[in-house]
Amino acid sequence: MKVLIVGDFFIKPSIVQSYLKRELGEGLKFRTIEWKFFREDKVSYKGERSRLGVREYAGSPEDLAREVKDVEILVVHGAPVTKEVIEAAERLKVIGCTRGGPVNVDVKAATERGIPVIYTPGRNAEAVADFTIGLMIAEARNIARAHASLKSGRWELAYNRYENLGPELHGKTLGIIGFGRIGRKVAVRAKAFGMKILVYDPYVSKEKVEEVGGEKVALEELLRNSDFVSLHCRLTEETRGIIGARELSMMKRTAYLINTARGGLIDKKALIEALKRRKIAGAALDVYETEPIEPDDELLSLENVTLTSHIAGYSREVVHRSASMVASDIRRYLNGEKPKHIFNPIVLER
Repeated sequence: MKVLIVGDFFIKPSIVQSYLKRELGEGLKFRTIEWKFFREDKVSYKGERSRLGVREYAGSPEDLAREVKDVEILVVHGAPVTKEVIEAAERLKVIGCTRGGPVNVDVKAATERGIPVIYTPGRNAEAVADFTIGLMIAEARNIARAHASLKSGRWELAYNRYENLGPELHGKTLGIIGFGRIGRKVAVRAKAFGMKILVYDPYVSKEKVEEVGGEKVALEELLRNSDFVSLHCRLTEETRGIIGARELSMMKRTAYLINTARGGLIDKKALIEALKRRKIAGAALDVYETEPIEPDDELLSLENVTLTSHIAGYSREVVHRSASMVASDIRRYLNGEKPKHIFNPIVLER
């Protein structure tokens, strides 16, 4: 059985191969590619699906289509598995995507061929939850700003002044918007800091929120009463711009906004205005509607914001967890068992 693993600088194909060997044995013919098409002209991080039927992909489908002939197992991370690629892989039996959502795979085309799409939901939940707490502390306690000052040769005494001091987490209220895997893990971590938890998520029951000691509330109540507001919902038509000028005006002037989810959840112009006018104390962002962020973006000129380059979901454990989840589910499928994480389970009924 021929296996093609298309990894990149994050998901190393050699690591995926090691897990597949562990699950499927040595009787496979492996070929690995480290996909290096992350140049600006080869990357699409559009929020909507492109005309190719995929989004948030790297590289061209034409390049991948040339590689998949006779391949029976295809595992990818960011490469675009379009209808064209699926049609070129005439012997393809299963697709593995080492991401929390297989947005770079044309699932419709795979389903039409009866090909299951295996994916890795929750693969980076621990990493993002850790990072979220880190951003809260970094922004509130001037960690990033003090670091930048010291690296530039200044021992900045301004961060010792009462007017510039940030709050401790203990005793403060954290408002979590979106209570999926990541939001829930953030809540557990925040409780360990002694924080009160408010949650807004119309699709999660009150009981689920209360399991971690949180309180389910309306969005307006969350915004008015939280010292930190953290976004953990998916970007949909319903949630796009969920934090705009109106919502920012409801927040405390001493509150902080944290986003490790998707840039499109926030109206950027409204946020910049709120930060400039000190309508909120600050923000910490790891994601942006346009990535990479433009060098002249006004966010870069503001002092009360901490910015990172979409790295919350990246840890070594995420790589191994992704590879393990995909490999074990591919083994299950090939053995006639139901995979735990299959995006198009309808193919199993055929």
